[in-house]
Amino acid sequence: MAAKRPSVKTISRLPGSGDWPQKIRLASGLVLFAFALTHFLNHAAGIFSIDALESIQTVRRAIWRSWPGSALLYAALVLHVALALWKTVRRGTLKMPVWEAVQLVLGLVIPWQLFKHILATRGANLVFGLDDTYTHELSILWPTEVTVQSALLLMVWLHGCIGIHFWLRLRPFYKRIAPTLLGLAVAIPALAQWGWIDAARRLWLVELDEGRYTQEQYDQLTGWISIAQWGILAVGGLTVLILAGRLIFRRAGSRISVQYPGNRQVRVSPGATLLEISRGHGVPHASVCGGRARCSTCRTAILKGEENMSAIDKPERMVLDRIRASENIRLACQARPTGDVEVQPLMPVRETEAAPGAIADAYHWGVEQPVAVLFADIRGFTAISEQRLSYDVVFVLNRYLDSMSRAITEAGGYVDKFIGDGIMAIFGMTDGPRVGCRQALEAAVAMGAALDRLNGELISHTDEPLRIGIGIHAGQAILGRIGAAGGQGSGGGGITALGDTVNTASRLEASTKETKSVLVISRQVAVASGIAVAEENLVEMAIRGRKNPLRVLAFKEFDDIVKALAESDVPVSAEMLSS
Repeated sequence: MAAKRPSVKTISRLPGSGDWPQKIRLASGLVLFAFALTHFLNHAAGIFSIDALESIQTVRRAIWRSWPGSALLYAALVLHVALALWKTVRRGTLKMPVWEAVQLVLGLVIPWQLFKHILATRGANLVFGLDDTYTHELSILWPTEVTVQSALLLMVWLHGCIGIHFWLRLRPFYKRIAPTLLGLAVAIPALAQWGWIDAARRLWLVELDEGRYTQEQYDQLTGWISIAQWGILAVGGLTVLILAGRLIFRRAGSRISVQYPGNRQVRVSPGATLLEISRGHGVPHASVCGGRARCSTCRTAILKGEENMSAIDKPERMVLDRIRASENIRLACQARPTGDVEVQPLMPVRETEAAPGAIADAYHWGVEQPVAVLFADIRGFTAISEQRLSYDVVFVLNRYLDSMSRAITEAGGYVDKFIGDGIMAIFGMTDGPRVGCRQALEAAVAMGAALDRLNGELISHTDEPLRIGIGIHAGQAILGRIGAAGGQGSGGGGITALGDTVNTASRLEASTKETKSVLVISRQVAVASGIAVAEENLVEMAIRGRKNPLRVLAFKEFDDIVKALAESDVPVSAEMLSS
C-alpha cells in the first residue's frame, strides 16, 4: 500500500504586482483582450465562408451575451477606462517612454470609435431587437467604413499587445515564448482583417443587402452615437484639462529641490514621483516595469531629506522588504518628495545600456522564483587525480562532465556551472518547481546510467569505477546573469542561482558520503515530484547554515530512484526507464 503523501505548501507569489488599482486595471484589460482575441479569431473565419463566421459567432454570443459574460465584459470596460483616466490625470510629467506614450494615446482614441461600434451592434440588438448578424454588419461596413473599422481593429490589438508585453517581460518564461507570441501578434490581426474584408467583399459582389436599419432606426442610432462621442470628447477634454491644470499649478506653486549626483539640481513642484521628476528633467533613471512597483530597478537612495518623502505604501513595502533594502532606499516610481531631498539612483540607465536587449531579459536584472537545484560530485576524485598523469585526469574529467551535462540538459535542466569535478544544475526555471523536481530526479537516474556507460569506456584509464553523489533541494532562489554584462558562463548562458536553496543542495550532495548513498533529496523535492514518502523513511539532517534540521530521503542505488518514480502518481517517462 502506497504511503500517504504529505501536503505541499503552496509557494506564494512574489511581491511586486502593483497596488489594487493596477491589479484591477490589469485584470480588466485581460478580460477585454480575451474578448478582442475571440472576436478577431471569429473574423478570421471569414476567409472560409459566411456560414463559418455565423457559426462561430453563435458560440461567442452564448458566452459574452449571457448575463454573466455581459456583466464581466462591460464592468471590465468601464473599470479599465476609468482607471486609465485616473492614472493619466495623476501624471507628474508628460515625458515618458515611446511605448507608454503610444499606449496612452491609443487608450484615449479607441473609445471614440469603439462606443460607436457597440451602439450599432449590441445597442441596436437590445433596443430594436435587431439581429446583428455578420451579414447585417458586413453589409453596413463595406465599403464606406472599411478604413475606419480596420484602423479600430489594429488600434485595439496594438494597445492590448503593448500591455501584455510589458506585463510579461519580467517573467522568466517570457523570453522563451516571446518569438511565438510575436508571430501570433502579427498573424492574428492579419488573418482577422483578411477574413472580414474578404467576406464583406463577397457579400457586396452578390449584392446581398440584408438587415439594414430602417430610416427611423438609423436616425435614432446616429443621435445616440453623436451623444456618446460628444460625451467621450468631453471626458477626454476634461482629463487633458485636469492634467494640464495640475502641471501648470505645480510649476506656479511652491518649489522644492531635488539634487542628483554630480551636483545636478532641479527645482520642481511637489506631487510628482522621483521617477517622473527624473524623466521630466532628462536624468537617466532605470525603470523596467514602467513605474508599476513590479521590480526594483528604479531603487533610489535618499541621501538627505528622508523626512520629506511620502509614506511607503504596501506595494512599495513588499518590494523593499523582498530586496532587504535599508531604510533610506525607496522606489522612485512610488516615492513622492514633499520637500528638498538629495537622491542617488542606484541603477542608472547608462549602466544598463552596455548590454543590448538586456531590459527584455528578466535574468539580466535578477528574479526570485522557486526552482530545484542539483549538485553532483565524483567520490574520491582527488585521490584518483593524484595517481594519474595530468593528461589522463583532464581526459577523464572532460568525458565525465560532458556525459553528465548531456544527461542534465536532456532531462530539461540547465547547467549552471562546473566546480572542479562537481556540477551544479537548475531545474524548473520555465516550467515551475513541480516539473523541475521531477526533471531533477529523472536527470539523476540518467546520470547514473551515463556513469555506467562511461565506466565501461574508461576501464583502462581508472583503477576502479567512478562513483558520484547527488543532492537535490527545491525552494526560492535568486536567478541572474552574474559577471561582465551578464556574459556567457560555463553553463552557456551566464545564468546562476543564489541563496539558501543552492547552499542546502550542496550540503545534501556532501551528505551522500556519510549516508553511503548515491542521492539525497529534501522532503520538498520528494513531495513536489509525486513520490509517495513514508514518514518513517525520512531522516532529520542538520544542515550547516540552517537553524532547523532538514528532513531528507536517501537512495542507496539508482535503481531505487527509478522504482520510486515508477510508483509515484506521475507517470515515469519511457526514455528514463530505458536509459
